[in-house]
Amino acid sequence: MDLLKGTDALWDPRWGDADDNRTSPEGRGWRKLAVSTALDFNYLSASIAFLSLIIVPALLVGLVVPIVAAYGQHSVGAAALVTRRPVVALASLTLVVALAFAFGRPLLGKAIDNFWHLHYTLVFPIFVALREMICAAAEIFPNQSMTAEGLGRLRRFGTILAAVLLAGGGLLLAASLTFSTDPALLGPRTLQFGRLAAAGLSNAGVVLGVSTALASMYWFWHEITSSHVVLNWVPAPPAIGAATPALRVAHLSDLHLVGEPYGYRMECGTAGPQGNDRIRRALRALVAIHASTPLDRVLVTGDITDAGTRAEWVEFVELLRAFPELQSRLLFVPGNHDINVVDRTNTGRLDVPWSVGGALRKLRVVHALDAVQGRCVRVVDHKTGSPGPSLHEYLRSGDRLMQLRALAERGTWRGRWEMINVWEQIFPLVALPPDDRGYGVILLDSNARRHFSLTNAIGVVGRSQLRALKAVLHSRPRRAWMVLIHHHIVEYPIRSLGLQERIGVALVNAPDVLKALARSASPVLVLHGHRHRAWIGRRGDVEVCSAPSVLFGAKGQDTSSGSFHVYDLAARGEGGLRLAASEHVSVA
Repeated sequence: MDLLKGTDALWDPRWGDADDNRTSPEGRGWRKLAVSTALDFNYLSASIAFLSLIIVPALLVGLVVPIVAAYGQHSVGAAALVTRRPVVALASLTLVVALAFAFGRPLLGKAIDNFWHLHYTLVFPIFVALREMICAAAEIFPNQSMTAEGLGRLRRFGTILAAVLLAGGGLLLAASLTFSTDPALLGPRTLQFGRLAAAGLSNAGVVLGVSTALASMYWFWHEITSSHVVLNWVPAPPAIGAATPALRVAHLSDLHLVGEPYGYRMECGTAGPQGNDRIRRALRALVAIHASTPLDRVLVTGDITDAGTRAEWVEFVELLRAFPELQSRLLFVPGNHDINVVDRTNTGRLDVPWSVGGALRKLRVVHALDAVQGRCVRVVDHKTGSPGPSLHEYLRSGDRLMQLRALAERGTWRGRWEMINVWEQIFPLVALPPDDRGYGVILLDSNARRHFSLTNAIGVVGRSQLRALKAVLHSRPRRAWMVLIHHHIVEYPIRSLGLQERIGVALVNAPDVLKALARSASPVLVLHGHRHRAWIGRRGDVEVCSAPSVLFGAKGQDTSSGSFHVYDLAARGEGGLRLAASEHVSVA
């Protein structure tokens, strides 16, 4: 007798229950999800996170000027003692110089890092939200004949208006606060921590307001001087007589693997696919395609797993072991579901920045990167763009392997710190051909530091990684490059996309990434996922390919089955790669 399906069984638990819909807007509805999130929300963790992510960085930014003023006053005072008490003056000046060398540069560097952290956390998301709300409102007006160029002009207007409004808001904020440079704030006799904190936060508000206005003017200038709009891709015939060596690439994205055979996904719950059978069928379809016309690369642009759990990553690695001909060609980048899902069963749970959970999620990604592609991708020097050791070699240098194992086994503090450093250093990864005539692949991490599941989908490419990307492109100007990234870098010429899709999954500094790619001497081909939309287009010389979800299909087209793309690429006469043909492959 089948105990699960007998006539007197309560229900068949293999097909799920209400707990599988606990974090699913489709299964529960947004209202119930919001109520349960508010009830489960940990306000103590939220307070600690707010202090560490907003207040402390703001204080570090705001107190730089009073610290410099106090340092200058002390230096002047020490110099004035030279004629009266030369020994004391010399000792005092020596101490001042030593303190400047020991703490000045690190303090300034920390202040700059926290300044940009505040911009990525507050200013950029506000600008994106304001811009997209203006654009969404403008697109409501009926104009069925609007072309991609017309839609681009409309969105340019939205960007310019958002920049002007945000600049005005920034200047109002700066004008409403007092900027303090009083060195007495740090005097040993006049030091009051409450007054010091108030002055630091007020200074940070002024700095943030002024910098917001300047950044808004930069976005304004960027829009009015840009001559390119986002256009849909149109296949072009190869140039007559041009050398066009064929390159065949499979582009997969958003697999959302689960770690159990009867598991469901967070967002769709019991309304979506169960287990990983559809992923297996997609890999079998790839094997058949490869047997017919060989593939050069299999590229996966993020959201490998549904929640970044250990079991899900084990499932991914085990799946690939069953398809060695695909694994040897596969490169992947992490997505927000791999990094930023704090708890797949509790949307109200919040991570503090130094939690072991966040470090372990990144460690699982690094382990999979090492297992799948560790020997064929290189870590690069962020200043020069020069390729360094392979990822496999980098992870085993010094005592790094021991520290990461300690993190995995015991969640050690040193292991968490090492994981932070590793994550900052390894991206962008670069896969180089054996000679200068082939193409290269740049792998970016576009996941913002998020500690709350409901905001996990927002992306950002950090300053260090962006600088390294520019250096790689500059150091090999004639190389043909493909770039893998999870988040989209341009808004598609599609009207009436919802605000959740426009804002909630945005790459907040997409214009900076696009500008870096557009400056490449050779045209760049960008592959991304994240939005579960099948779209191909270009902006200037940058071609952009958005992949549907292997599991959920193409949003706005067919979500009854999964899908992926296969591209035929050709070399451009002026260098770089161009898309020659695209095939949409459905998986039931």
